[in-house]
Amino acid sequence: MVRTVIEFIDAKGGPAAMSRATGHSAGAVSVWRHRNRVPRSAWPEIMAAYPEITLEKLKALEAKAPERSTKRPKPQPGAAA
Repeated sequence: MVRTVIEFIDAKGGPAAMSRATGHSAGAVSVWRHRNRVPRSAWPEIMAAYPEITLEKLKALEAKAPERSTKRPKPQPGAAA
């Protein structure tokens, strides 16, 4: 069983293969892999392309993903704006 989005994408042949299967661009899939997170808006296409991937499995992957930070880092004094 895959434990991360990175493992999931790699198990399905990488970003290019998942791109062909889901209709999302390879660049988008690469971003998902980099962020270790698949946006919920892509879940229907993933479940359609991979019938063995259920909503519960996607929720489990999401739960294991690292927390997203919504805060921007504070500028450092003297740093260029």
